Amino acid sequence: MYGYSQYDVSVSPNKSAPEHTYIVIKFPDGGYGVFTLPQYVNLTLHGFKAPEGAKGYAVNVTGYITGIPEVDVNLTLNAPYQRFTIIVGDPSAKKCSSNPEEFTGSCSDRTAAVAEISAFVASMFKRYYYLEALKKGMDEAGARQYAYEETMKRHDTRYLSFMTKVALGLKRIGNKEHLAIVLLGPAEGAKENRIIVPRPGLIILEGKSDGALRAEVVLLEKIMEFKWPTENQTSTSG
Repeated sequence: MYGYSQYDVSVSPNKSAPEHTYIVIKFPDGGYGVFTLPQYVNLTLHGFKAPEGAKGYAVNVTGYITGIPEVDVNLTLNAPYQRFTIIVGDPSAKKCSSNPEEFTGSCSDRTAAVAEISAFVASMFKRYYYLEALKKGMDEAGARQYAYEETMKRHDTRYLSFMTKVALGLKRIGNKEHLAIVLLGPAEGAKENRIIVPRPGLIILEGKSDGALRAEVVLLEKIMEFKWPTENQTSTSG
């Protein structure tokens, strides 16, 4: 019960910290543009207007480790871990595979957000084991296979159940050994669009819509200056 009682503080610290605002635009062709707030204001002053059918999301990014949001995101996603867990949302998200019309939000956007963040974090995670394999003398192909195998056996997916909240509250996950990424959307009662880094090993993505959650994953990739291989790259600009 103590761990459960600490969950809210874990995902939303009740203390002030600097936040930076970004504008993420999803264009009608499915590509995304990411801009800092000053960049976006400057563009609009020079006549920029999002095309018809585009969707815009204002996202606040807050870091509680160093107080510099972008530094905290980089420190957290670049650190080596033993395991990583993607917490895809409330157990009601299971309805997306059986009764999607009963899910509070968009099943297609939530599924896209989960798939993207899982692939993105796995790609970040594999780099550590890839370098480890090269140090062991493996060739390129062997190192890539080793990195893939080591990453997959350390990857977990959970719903935001009572016991998951307990694990987060007790810091059994979301720590320096076990990275946790938590998605909170309309089904979880999200009130704003924001990315929070409350402590080492834990990142919270909160979106008022599931489309906003998807946009926040793109924003994380932009902050990390991450590039997908050409054949399955997420289209971003800005």
